[in-house]
This record gives sequence, C-alpha cells and structure tokens, in this order.
Amino acid sequence: MRNKITALFAFLVAACVGQAQVNQYSSTSGDVSLSASGYSFTIQGPVNNSKSIQLVSALIWCSVVCQVTQAQNGTAATVTAGTANVLLPTTAAAVATIFTGSDVGTGTPAGGIIHLAGGQWQTVNLSAVRMGSTAPPNYTFTVSSITGTFNVTLFWKEL
Repeated sequence: MRNKITALFAFLVAACVGQAQVNQYSSTSGDVSLSASGYSFTIQGPVNNSKSIQLVSALIWCSVVCQVTQAQNGTAATVTAGTANVLLPTTAAAVATIFTGSDVGTGTPAGGIIHLAGGQWQTVNLSAVRMGSTAPPNYTFTVSSITGTFNVTLFWKEL
C-alpha cells in the first residue's frame, strides 16, 4: 500500500510540474482628466507571441455621462507606454505592453458601446477574449469626448 501511495504522489508531483505557469497582471489608466477630448487605453501583445494573452475583466468609470467603445486588432499602438502590474503569485514580467493615451489605429469593433451614467462603475467580463498573434494583437477601450474624469483598470492572464 505504501508503494502505491508513493507512486501516486510522484505521479501527482510530475503532473503539477508539467503544467504551464499562469501569470496574472493588471494595469490602470489612473484617473485621467479630459477637457472636451477622448482617450484610449490599449493592451498589445508582441508578434509571434510565445504566450497566450487571456483577458479577464475590466473596470471602467467616468465622472460624467460617457460612452466607451471596445475594438480589437487596430494598427499597432506606439505611444504612451503604461505599466503592467504583476499580481501574486506571479513573478515574471508581462509580455503584453500597455498603452495609455494610446495612438492605436482603428480596429474591429468588439462588444457594444458601454453607456455610463456619471459616477458609475462598470465591470466588463472579457474572459472570452484571447489575443492571437496577428500583427500585433491588441484590445482597446476608448472613451468618447468628455469634459470629466475617466478610469479603466484591466486584468489579464498570460498562459
């Protein structure tokens, strides 16, 4: 019996060691003050990415009435790099790049327009969105022109 338990334990340890590490991250625009202008926030993966980028969710807020659109795979963003925050127990740096005040080009619409009342938070479930290896893959949130404050926080996994 002891040999069976030892063999089972060894099998389980080997199976766990062989599992791919799932790394978890977040990033936020912070509170962005806008004056009759819009704003885009983009997550972008590298071309030929060795990891799969699985979006999880986003929290979106506007201090005034606003509309937020979502788009995927626009022309590559190049400015302004944001910060990808490592979430425990992850220790590896993210392969995805964040762009705040993004210059991403027009992409394919993804999801509907999110209409927010002033001061309203909206959670967006993005668990069905897995970024591929197009040139390069990206996903963008854009707030319409407002005079007020906008905030988006994004959560994702890299598998």
